[in-house]
Amino acid sequence: MESKLLRRLSAAPLLALLLVSSPLLADQLQDDFDAALQAIDQNQLRTARERLTTLLATNPSLSRARLELARVYYLSQDYPQARAEAQRVADDPNTPPAVRATVLAFLAQIDADQKQNMARHHWTPSIYAGLMFDSNVNVGPSRDIIDINGTPGFVLPESQEKDDYAMVISPGIAHTYNPGRRFEAGEQQGFFVWQSQANGYYRAYADEDDYNLGILTLRTGPAWIVPGRWRAGIGLQGDQIFLGGDNLAWFTTLNPNITWELGNDTELSLDGIATDRRYHDNDEDGRDGLYLSANAILTHYFRNRTIGLQGGIGYADFDADDDRFGYKAPDLMLGVIVDAWQGGSVYARLNYRNYDFDGPEPAPFAPTTRDEDEVRVSLGFQHEFRSDALQNWVLLGSWVHTDNDSNVGIYEYDRDVVNLGMARNF
Repeated sequence: MESKLLRRLSAAPLLALLLVSSPLLADQLQDDFDAALQAIDQNQLRTARERLTTLLATNPSLSRARLELARVYYLSQDYPQARAEAQRVADDPNTPPAVRATVLAFLAQIDADQKQNMARHHWTPSIYAGLMFDSNVNVGPSRDIIDINGTPGFVLPESQEKDDYAMVISPGIAHTYNPGRRFEAGEQQGFFVWQSQANGYYRAYADEDDYNLGILTLRTGPAWIVPGRWRAGIGLQGDQIFLGGDNLAWFTTLNPNITWELGNDTELSLDGIATDRRYHDNDEDGRDGLYLSANAILTHYFRNRTIGLQGGIGYADFDADDDRFGYKAPDLMLGVIVDAWQGGSVYARLNYRNYDFDGPEPAPFAPTTRDEDEVRVSLGFQHEFRSDALQNWVLLGSWVHTDNDSNVGIYEYDRDVVNLGMARNF
């Protein structure tokens, strides 16, 4: 986003940069210069750069045009070129002292932003710790890991649903490698980074420790970013999953994604997921398989981006070794997020998914094939503390209600999960 300093660089005092050593711009020069400014205002940075470069090639003394070129490079995050052009203006003996002071401030801003944004390696440790209430521990961690409620040996009637409290902790560390590579993307310039992260998650129930869940995650992959236009990435992820202290499964996931900024207030995101699921226990071999999904989410912001509305559609296909675990599932989502107070936001989300399973259940339910409708309602908030004692800590809270309606009775359930915790990036 363009800073107040940059806006001052284009304001009236900089008209003095049409220096006394240069004649007044001829009509054609003025028209070319105005066209370049118009291109900047319309965020057509490549066109602006080409116009200004052509203008300066035949009129190198036009310092106002040179400073606008520096501004174009700055907006493109090409900090070395921005600094080179601005420094030429600052070094020009004909630059008025008041203007030189403003240019020197601009140079300082370039240096600060370059140091912050162009560092080769950036590490971000993080931590989350909190409490959780689960009204139906028997269901298991989640359908995407293992649904215990319908597994032989774990069948429990609804009247015996078990609720419990749990402690949750999730440390992590993220790393961004910036090789300084840039590329042309239409009117804009983009840059390439490589992002990696490692996370741990552990949920320890007070009483039902057979359901304790641990996940170790490693993720890495490239990302391409064109500020104000689009961003894309490909992530390769591995998850080692533990249940009740036992080694349950290893999931390998490839996750391509892209987001287009369709306007100042609208974004369209597409992502795909391909996961190879491998369970370590021979009794769970039937759950091995390939999970594929594709999702599209449209987000539109209102009132200076303080309110965001989301709508999404998706489709999942899990090809399991045992057909009774495989399914196809269309998905619908609606959501809203609101900046409700300074430093705080609230959100609400509604998800509907239909699960059409591939094969029949074993006796005594054969030959019935599962057909299920899952409705999930999520409400949550976050608040970033800004006092000295808790500065940069974020309070997070959520409530998720799941209602799963199945044609096979043992798979029907309701579940409420409440989380409250604190998180921070360091």
